[in-house]
Amino acid sequence: MIVRAAHHDDLEALMTLAAKAGKGLTTIPRDKNAMADRIDASVSSFARPTKNLTAETYLMVLEEADSSISGLSAIYTNLGHDQPFYSYRLSRHAAHAPEIGVKAEASVLSLVNDFHGYDEIGTLFLDPARRGGGRGKLLSFSRFMLMAAFPERFSTRVMAEMRGWTDEQGRSPFWEAVGRKFFHMEFSDADVKSGISNRFIADLMPKVPIYTTLLPQEAQDVIGITHEKTRPARALLEKQGFLFREQVDVFDAGPCLEVDLANIPLVRGTRQTTLANLPDEALGAPALVAKTENNTVTVSYSMAAKGDIARALGVTEDAPVLYSGL
Repeated sequence: MIVRAAHHDDLEALMTLAAKAGKGLTTIPRDKNAMADRIDASVSSFARPTKNLTAETYLMVLEEADSSISGLSAIYTNLGHDQPFYSYRLSRHAAHAPEIGVKAEASVLSLVNDFHGYDEIGTLFLDPARRGGGRGKLLSFSRFMLMAAFPERFSTRVMAEMRGWTDEQGRSPFWEAVGRKFFHMEFSDADVKSGISNRFIADLMPKVPIYTTLLPQEAQDVIGITHEKTRPARALLEKQGFLFREQVDVFDAGPCLEVDLANIPLVRGTRQTTLANLPDEALGAPALVAKTENNTVTVSYSMAAKGDIARALGVTEDAPVLYSGL
């Protein structure tokens, strides 16, 4: 199995995959034209010269040995270039009235665009029937191999929005307490619209800070909480240095993680070599091996014989590759 850049002829396979994603993953288009547009944007981004880069989309797919597509992931660069990218910053305010002997603390949410200029990794989904065998790591971490191979195409800072807590019916307590009051629409509709334009967020959301103590307790309780189905993905990112620094999504209050690109262990540890020069023990341990070509990478998981990895990548054992241990 390999991870590679998405092609136009992946459209049907990606539509089949999208149908399995469920309502909570709103960054995966369910509309065929929208998915085709996403693929078009990615193909154009990979082909665009570095000097002409703006806000780019890089869509990658997990291709099985039988050529079927079992997963996808993406990188969205230069947040805020075309439209503001909003989040809530969570802070603490303290007050003291000595004349009556009262001290009080409150959590406050402030609408900010602190992630301006960051790159975002997102749209991560793996077919539930194909999970295991290192696929999750391969699909998630291949994005870092792309960044390590072509750092000039990416920002020095990376963020990721984690899916916030919802109940079994997809209901978000935070959305019900905050977003619905201002947007007058369903959570899923607002999330889809934000993928088209974020401008309505600034138009409709309150400009003043929100004191969380004024919210229902069930809304307070989910601020910064990751959805249970997204916790494995979060754990993988945290092993690569991602941190929660008190910023949450404006719709479901899911945590926003961030890291400096240079501090990602996989990026920092990437080196150029050949399969022939790699000792057997290096390929017997979890690692990623990548071929670079035309601003793209094709990435394979280790734990296989050199010949099998070479065939998966379409290279000879003497050809240059990138290697990074996990």
